[in-house]
Amino acid sequence: MKKISRALCLVLALVMVFALAACGSEAPKDVDISALAEDLLAAGEFGEPLSPLDSSVALGLYACAEGTEAVAYAGSGATAEELAVFKCSSEDAATALVSSLETRNQTRIEQYSSYNPAEVPKLESALIMSSGVYVVLCVATDVSGVRQAAESALG
Repeated sequence: MKKISRALCLVLALVMVFALAACGSEAPKDVDISALAEDLLAAGEFGEPLSPLDSSVALGLYACAEGTEAVAYAGSGATAEELAVFKCSSEDAATALVSSLETRNQTRIEQYSSYNPAEVPKLESALIMSSGVYVVLCVATDVSGVRQAAESALG
């Protein structure tokens, strides 16, 4: 009888451990990246109006992996300002995209240093963040509102 009681206690303890572990994991958020991009565009301080980019152009411009969705806005090119929201196929793809965006941003700093040095501080304070499969890129006069809105939406 003692063996059965001990075995039952062990089984019940394992059930409780697994139940508590399940409570700690959240289901991944499903975010409408078009709506998020519009919210972030409204939250940012941009020196010029940004225009929407065609999705296929944005995917190529940012060298996105297959299966990535993108909503992007860009300035005239005279400024470095841009905003893009991505939904990647996996967290690994999101991590790779962040790395690619950081490299791209560094290249743009070098380019704008000789082309339009006044834009370099915007690039140096660029927002590149990820949460799960989502990635946000923002180059603006002030990215603080975009950062706050993105963190609120993506957690």
